[in-house]
Amino acid sequence: MPLRAFPFALQAALCVLLACALGGCALLDLLPRSSPGRPAEQVRRARASRGDSAPMDIQDTSDVRRLPDEGQGGEADGSVFRPRSGGSARGLAARLAPASQSLSGFADLDAPLAHSIAFLSRRPHGEAALVQPGGSLSWGQLLQTAQELRDLLPALDADPGLLSEHFVWYELSPAPLVTGYYSPEVAASLTRRPGFETPLYGLPPDLRRASGEEERQGRPKVYRAEGGAIVPYHDRRDIDLNGALTGQGLEIAWVASPVDAFLLQTEGAGVLVLPDGTRRRVQFAASNGYAFTGLGELLLANGALPRERLSRESIRAWCLENPERTKELMAQNRSYVFFELRSGPTVGAMEKPLTALVSLATDPSLLPMGAVAVLDLGLPGSNAGAPVGLHGLVLAQDVGSAIRGHRLDLYLGGGEPAARLEANLRASAGLHLLVSKNALRSNAYTRGQ
Repeated sequence: MPLRAFPFALQAALCVLLACALGGCALLDLLPRSSPGRPAEQVRRARASRGDSAPMDIQDTSDVRRLPDEGQGGEADGSVFRPRSGGSARGLAARLAPASQSLSGFADLDAPLAHSIAFLSRRPHGEAALVQPGGSLSWGQLLQTAQELRDLLPALDADPGLLSEHFVWYELSPAPLVTGYYSPEVAASLTRRPGFETPLYGLPPDLRRASGEEERQGRPKVYRAEGGAIVPYHDRRDIDLNGALTGQGLEIAWVASPVDAFLLQTEGAGVLVLPDGTRRRVQFAASNGYAFTGLGELLLANGALPRERLSRESIRAWCLENPERTKELMAQNRSYVFFELRSGPTVGAMEKPLTALVSLATDPSLLPMGAVAVLDLGLPGSNAGAPVGLHGLVLAQDVGSAIRGHRLDLYLGGGEPAARLEANLRASAGLHLLVSKNALRSNAYTRGQ
């Protein structure tokens, strides 16, 4: 999102969070409160106003064991998700603050939820979306959860406690690490010219991705054919230092420096600011299949910068002062990202627009795309230690090669405020997966043996 289009309220929210992040990170206490009853008539009217039918009846076509229901424990079997009691969930719901996500109210989540519902509607409803030692959830259960939450949105500003009545809250343990990502703005040209001589490459026609069965048989995850043999795809050294893709017409744009190209590859998307002031979006198209290594990690490992001096500004300054060493260091990160030019907003792995401070990149084996969660991202404030932070509903709508296990990446939007926050956001947080009670009691699963 261009900075000039960046909502003022979101800039303000990001600045508050940035001030907190610079002071350190702390998990907020969660205080229980009470809430009244369910708004059946408001739900019916909300559904009717959109022309929706009742939530679909999900048939039993799966063979997965359900997660434990409310009050059933969940620790003895090794599950990382532990259901909270109704009273505890009511207290957590009472803390939700849409304003902490720069939302005017819960109704602002309607469009992001519609994106998740569209994605989940295309999944095989009876198949397992999440498999953990304590049980599993089907895609149909995730779909029903998102549908029911969308129906409740009009009533939540008056009564957020309804979330504890309609959903089981599963606490993720241990608490995840939350970092952030954003859409950087980078000066660029669509043609090579003085000042813009570092290419961004589009998808190479010879790049192939192995199927799961091919990987099990030993084929590289991403490969190409060379002289009748199957070989791993070119790594960064091949491409940037040895010119493996030069002269093939794959350049879709040119940026000012390898640092700018590396930044775009790190974030996976961004906005190109062209010489005439127009903007074009670049979006992740594919990678070469190698594990990603951050530039800061490379500088630290090679003794170029001490840990206490690692910051976005110091890394960029060092790279600009040491261009040849920078190229060699970057080549140690074998991962390479290919882009495509797009119009419209930044999209995630769902191929749907991302929403700042709502969309999460997750490890799908822990939090599958389409899942609904509550994030309690506590940060100590700058005013007499008063706690501030993000307390809201978030949606798993993206993935990332570096996002594995108990690690979440929160989408921060675009522009300089998001860049500053991204550089400093690294905090432990509370996360609860929300699952519809109706879905848990439906025929969307069968018990394991």
